[in-house]
Amino acid sequence: MPQPYFHPIGEWTGRLILPTPAQRRQDGGVWIDVQNAPASHAALRGQVLPLLWSSAPEIQEWVQAVTHDVQFTRWTMLSQAQGNLHPERLNGWARVSPLESLAGARAQDDVVVLLPQVQVGVDREGALALHIEAEPVQITGCQMALVMICGTEPDDGVAGATRGDRLEVRHYNPMSQLFDGPQEWMILPPIRPDRSGLYRSTTAGLARSPLNVQGWYVYGDVDEAGQFVVGAIAPRALLQVKPEQRYLGLAAATHYLHHDNWHDTPNRKGTATTALVALDESLHQATEFWQEGDRAIVAHIYGGMGGAKGEKTWFGLVPGHFAYGLAQVVREPITGELQFAITYKQVYGHNPDGIIAGSIQWFCYGGDRQRGWFGNRPISDVLIKLDCATRQYEFGGVELDPLAQFSRQLDAIAAQYRIGHGTGLALINLATSCVQDSNQALYLTIKRLQALIRVTPAIRVWLNQNPRHPQGHAFRRLATLGRVLERHLVPLGIVRPDWYRNVLHWLQTRNFYNFLDMLLRGMLTWRTMLPRRAYDEVAQTFLQQGAMLWFIRTNQILGELPEIYPLAPTTIFGCRNPRRRSPRTPHTPTARQPDLPR
Repeated sequence: MPQPYFHPIGEWTGRLILPTPAQRRQDGGVWIDVQNAPASHAALRGQVLPLLWSSAPEIQEWVQAVTHDVQFTRWTMLSQAQGNLHPERLNGWARVSPLESLAGARAQDDVVVLLPQVQVGVDREGALALHIEAEPVQITGCQMALVMICGTEPDDGVAGATRGDRLEVRHYNPMSQLFDGPQEWMILPPIRPDRSGLYRSTTAGLARSPLNVQGWYVYGDVDEAGQFVVGAIAPRALLQVKPEQRYLGLAAATHYLHHDNWHDTPNRKGTATTALVALDESLHQATEFWQEGDRAIVAHIYGGMGGAKGEKTWFGLVPGHFAYGLAQVVREPITGELQFAITYKQVYGHNPDGIIAGSIQWFCYGGDRQRGWFGNRPISDVLIKLDCATRQYEFGGVELDPLAQFSRQLDAIAAQYRIGHGTGLALINLATSCVQDSNQALYLTIKRLQALIRVTPAIRVWLNQNPRHPQGHAFRRLATLGRVLERHLVPLGIVRPDWYRNVLHWLQTRNFYNFLDMLLRGMLTWRTMLPRRAYDEVAQTFLQQGAMLWFIRTNQILGELPEIYPLAPTTIFGCRNPRRRSPRTPHTPTARQPDLPR
C-alpha cells in the first residue's frame, strides 16, 4: 500500500492472543501479534511478543485491585443460553488480569488494539517484551485511508452484507487536497445479522450520503491478494473542528441541549450534524477555543430503533446507553487538518454482539461493520472542554491530572465488567448499569482528588504562596466543579454503601439479585438511573460552569436500512417521547440559530 494514500492507524497496534492455561504468565501478561510499530522498531512488525503492564508501583496496585478469579455462576449460564457472549475461555481461571480479560473476552483471538505509552523492554526471563501503562484501546484493522465512495458491486447494499461485495472508491490526494487520487476497488467481507435479522451496516446509499462529500475513513487490512479489506467505515466531516451549527448564549445553548439535540429524531434518519454550544455569544470561530493538543471529556448516549425490525418499548420508554470517554485535538496524518480523536471508556454489559467493555476508538465502536452502532442507532456525543477539569497541574513538583484520574477509574470498572467481578456476568439493572457505574467513576474521581489535596501539604502550600496565579484560580474552580457534580451525583446526600466503600479502595461493581436492595441503591442516585437524564444534566452542569460543548449527532448514517428508523432516548422525568410513526423523507440540517422559546 503506497503512501500517502494509506496510513497506520497508530504507532503501535496488534492483535491480542490469550495464553493457554499451560502458558499463562505469572505477571498477568498476554501475547500480541505486532501489526504496526514505529520506524525505530520496524523489525518488531510481524513478531509475536509478550504484552505486560508496567512495573511502576501505582500501575501494579491498580492491576492487582482489578485481578480476580473467574467462576461462572448459574446466572451466567442462563445468560449464555439466551445468546449473550461471556468470556468462556476464562471460566475457572484464577487471578485473571485486566489484560487477560481483554484478550479472552471473545471466543477467538480477534481483539485488535492500539497501544498507548509503550516501552520496549524485557520480561522476567529476559525476553523482548512490550510494557504499557494504560489500557489498550480497541480498534478495527491496522491501516486506514480517506476515500470518496463512487459505488458498490453489487449495488443492492443489504444483499452485499450477506455475501460480501466490493466498494469502488477514489482516494484523497494530500497534494491537491481533493479526491482526485487513485481509484480502486476494496473488499467488503460478509457480515452476520443480529438476533432480529438486522445488519449493523450496509453499503446502500453511502455514495448518495451528504457525508460522502468530505469523504469516509476506511479501516482494515490487506489480504493475501494485496486488496484492502474494509472492517470499519466512519465519516470525516464529523471529526473536523468545523461546526455546522452554533448555539451561543445561555438561551440558545440550553434550548439546543434540551430540545434541538433530539428534536424530530425519526425524520432525521440518514443525517448527521455537529454543533458548537457555549455561553460566550462572541465566540464564532471554533479555533478560537480548540487548539492542537487540547483535551476534553466525552459524554456519549445512543437511542433506540423503531420500525419493522426495531426494538420493543414499554410505555414509550427508550432508555438508551450512556458512557464517558476522552477526546483530544490532533493533527490527522493524511489531510494534515485538526481533528478530534475520541476514545470511549465503555462500561458495557455482556451482550450477544461481542462488544467488549473498555477503551474503544470512536470509529471502532460506531463504524465497525459487524458490531458498530452508526447504522442502527441515533448517537449523541458531547465533547466537554473546561480548562479547570481538562488541564494538567503542577504544584512545586507535585503533578495532578484530573483526566488521568478519571480514566483510571473508568478503566477499573470496565475491567470488572469484562469478568462480571469474577462471575463472568455483568448484569444490567437499576443499581449496576452503564450510566450508574460510569457516574460512580466520576464521583470517585472527585473524592480521590479531594483526598489528595488533604494529604498533600505541598499543594496547599503552593496555593497559599501563589494566590493570584492562573493555575491556582483554575484549581479553585475545579474544587467548585467537584462540589457541584457531587450534589448532582448524590442528590439525596446519602452515599450508596457500595460507592462509599469504593472511595477507600479501587472501584468495583457487583451484581444485585435482590430487587428491593437494587431499587433502594438505585434511588439514592436517581439522577443517574437513566442515560438521557444523566447525559443532559452532566452537560448542563458543565455548561453552567463555563464549559465549551461540542456535539456530534448521527442518525443511522451507515447505509440505508428501511426496516428501522431512529428513536431518541427518553427518561421518566419529563423528557418528551419521540413520535412513533414511520419518518418522512430525511432532511439535511441547515446551519442556523435556533428559534428560541417565547
